[in-house]
Amino acid sequence: MSTILGIDEAGRGCVIGSLVVAGAKFKEEKLPQLEALGVRDSKQLTRAQREALAPQIEALAEQTYLVVLLAHELSENLTQVELRAMAQIINQLEAEKVVLDMPVGPGAQHNFCQSLKKKLSYEPQELIAENKADSKFVIVGAASILAKVRRDALVQELHKQYGDFGWGYPGEPKTIKFLKEWYERHRYFPDCVRMKWKTVQTLQQVQTAFEF
Repeated sequence: MSTILGIDEAGRGCVIGSLVVAGAKFKEEKLPQLEALGVRDSKQLTRAQREALAPQIEALAEQTYLVVLLAHELSENLTQVELRAMAQIINQLEAEKVVLDMPVGPGAQHNFCQSLKKKLSYEPQELIAENKADSKFVIVGAASILAKVRRDALVQELHKQYGDFGWGYPGEPKTIKFLKEWYERHRYFPDCVRMKWKTVQTLQQVQTAFEF
């Protein structure tokens, strides 16, 4: 029975915290069991459901592999960062089939796939890369759950150090409030903040303008 690998990420759009890219490799015969568990896109599940499913996914998997990218590693082009992480996972797990959630739009998909293949140490029998793959393929849904559970745990560790700033998304009032108040108090941002994000640069500009 052939093996299949799903890959997805969590935290791409966040301004605070890590980006986690996860890979989950299964024998294809295990996929119906994933479906029976209720595995699907992590965004369609509650935090409690994801945390309950994660160990069951790991138990069914042949192997799992996660790449955690810290905030200071995310200052360059995020697509290139993800591409390298995905290649690392594929090379590590070496499944015959690979399905991944494409981090770029339709116009850039060909170039992304060609760049990815150049970084691989072997040639998978099949490589499927689609937008919203986490909602189309149970294997990618499984990876999305593992990525999200790990990222949530990392954010909760940051809460112990910095207080509750939400989940680090720029659309969260709690996150923006934390960033604004921290910068007003310290005149810099903590290491967990992605400094190249527009949200951060805008806050810096606004606060600097108030000083004059």
